[in-house]
Amino acid sequence: MDLQVNGAFIYFEIPIFGGIPITQTTVSFFLVTVLLCWASIYLGKGLKKRPDGKQVLVEKGVMMLRNMVVETMGEHNVHWTPFIGTIFLSSICGTLIGLTGFLRSATADLSCVAVWAVMVSVIIWYNNIKHNGFVGWLKGFTEPIVVMTPMNIVSEIAQPLSMAFRHFGNVAGGGVITTIIYAALSAASAMVLNLLGANGGLMGAALLVAGIVLFVLYRKNKKKVSLVFAILCGVLGLFGLLQGLGVLSGVPILAYGIPAVLSCYFDLFSGFVQAYVFSLLTMVYIAGSLPEPEKLRQPEFVNSKS
Repeated sequence: MDLQVNGAFIYFEIPIFGGIPITQTTVSFFLVTVLLCWASIYLGKGLKKRPDGKQVLVEKGVMMLRNMVVETMGEHNVHWTPFIGTIFLSSICGTLIGLTGFLRSATADLSCVAVWAVMVSVIIWYNNIKHNGFVGWLKGFTEPIVVMTPMNIVSEIAQPLSMAFRHFGNVAGGGVITTIIYAALSAASAMVLNLLGANGGLMGAALLVAGIVLFVLYRKNKKKVSLVFAILCGVLGLFGLLQGLGVLSGVPILAYGIPAVLSCYFDLFSGFVQAYVFSLLTMVYIAGSLPEPEKLRQPEFVNSKS
């Protein structure tokens, strides 16, 4: 629970520049970087003119990414495909690495996604200055009227903040919810097992006998209700008997299964969705600062705003 609720654990500090902390997030994202670099080298080896095996899947994935960039940013911005792909894969792997159980999701740390968001904003500002000049970029903050300058400045600051907090909030929130539910189910499991295992497991033995009787009744009347209660009593009775014998002492039976189902949503589904949303916003914002070449020559082109 501490892994998700109390934040990233600090392993040690590098004694330079006042101390640089090496946290769980640092280690997690370093491993993600190494993994992606290794995958790039491995998947890029032995390429053939007539692809087969892994090369077919890799080319399919690259083409899907390229088409997404072209549809969102335009053909003239297709060279941004590696950058968008890096952010997308880093986000997914940074989230999924938390499933190891001993490493923290890198995207559950605001500092990680905030760096990506600020980097995107810097790219946008660079493109606007490159195409409009520094003075032209500053004039963009005073349009349509000078009174709007504070609002324009706030919008420029809010853009990276909204991107970072959206991604971080969903991943970190999902991890906290799953952890709290796991802790609650563990407590409930201990309470139920202690109750069933009381008096040396007599209650468990009684439920097991009741389950057997209900199963015999089910064989006669073929009623599904009898079968359901037979299975329920039999399972609870078996757990109670094992608890009375000390076999299940400290084992959170009820905590198995439900957290895994929630993890499929918060870590897998939500992780892919947040990676896609962050990449999509990155493409939209950068494309807004890089219009088609013919539009750059038009005098009405001004600093794009998100």
